[in-house]
Amino acid sequence: MERKNVAWNMIGSFIYAGSSMLLTALVNHIIGTDQGGIFGFAFSTFGQQMFLVAYFGMRPIQSTDVSGNYTFSEYRRARYLSCVAAVILGIGYIVWKLFVASPDYTLEKCLVVFLMVLYKVLDGFADVYESEFQRVGRLYRTGQAMTYRTLLSVFCFLTTLIITKNLVLSSGVAVISQGAGILIFDKGMAGNMPEIALHRREGKEWEILKEGFLLFLSVFLDGLIFAMAKYAVDAQMTSIDNAIFVAIFMPTSVINLAANFVIRPFLTKLSYLWEERSYHGFVREISKLSGVILVLTVIALIGAWAIGVPVLGAIYNVDLNPYLWGLLAIVFGGGLFALMNLFYYVLVIMKQQKRIFFGYVPVCILSYFLSFSLVKAGGINGGAFSYLLSMLLLMLCFMGQAAYVLIKEKKGLLK
Repeated sequence: MERKNVAWNMIGSFIYAGSSMLLTALVNHIIGTDQGGIFGFAFSTFGQQMFLVAYFGMRPIQSTDVSGNYTFSEYRRARYLSCVAAVILGIGYIVWKLFVASPDYTLEKCLVVFLMVLYKVLDGFADVYESEFQRVGRLYRTGQAMTYRTLLSVFCFLTTLIITKNLVLSSGVAVISQGAGILIFDKGMAGNMPEIALHRREGKEWEILKEGFLLFLSVFLDGLIFAMAKYAVDAQMTSIDNAIFVAIFMPTSVINLAANFVIRPFLTKLSYLWEERSYHGFVREISKLSGVILVLTVIALIGAWAIGVPVLGAIYNVDLNPYLWGLLAIVFGGGLFALMNLFYYVLVIMKQQKRIFFGYVPVCILSYFLSFSLVKAGGINGGAFSYLLSMLLLMLCFMGQAAYVLIKEKKGLLK
């Protein structure tokens, strides 16, 4: 069972991440970079932000709730509420862009953004089933459901796009197929698991939302900081520039995926070392993991410098020759983001979630001013360097706080 869980979880994660990384590239090739840029922003930037609202940081709470504080139906009802909130926020953003911030937003772009919000919100809703599969010890079902519904929606979307060359229609088909995938695979699998509790107590969904609120805010701000440069490019440049920026941003996803496979297996060991007050071993393991992430980052930088421009240019059907330094800044920033994630987990292990949240707030504000000013001054390369600086600030913030907590703990000053 353990091997099956690990294997299917890896398959599902790779297919989900791979489709997210390559969909914009395929749209660029099928209907051109102008519409590819619209899709890239709608799918990987704003749609992803609304996914975080629908997700509401609940998976860590639900998947580890082995004592059954809340039933599946209570988690599902809480997810209904967060999904509705995500759709309302998405509509509000489109209305604000259309009538206030960017009157040049076309009807096509508004529709694509709205449909990708629905697609990503459904993705967030599917997670309530997949978190439950993990909670009851059937992680392989999580991987299977993620794999099958991702393949179904991607196949339907790309097939419709190839036949019709219509991005709005294809996005609508993607939404319908995503919903169908949830009904067939997630809900279908849940129906065959008698251990999933379906009874519900009144008001428990609000307790779940309250419990996860601070974690949600942290995850939301994290996503906002990560994507701030993309928002700045979308607000101040063209859809083609959006497509170019998505192309040079792609390596960060690869670095982060690789880093997570390195970090996550060691989290349990780090937790035991911290609980046992084995500070020397704790620091030693963190140092090893930091070293691995830095080595991966150096390898990625060498690869980006040697072949990044022609390879990514061919994949995304864009000319990246003027953006080598921007690409290198993004790759370096991706390495810093992975390192920041390590210290995020360290602070979680230290039970310092409030420090995480209060680290995100000032960096998010600084990131906004950095991104919009540097994109205005330097275009795509400016946006890339704003991302690098934002990741550096966040990484130093979390690293500094982890060091502070460790020193205080060793001196016996923390209770």
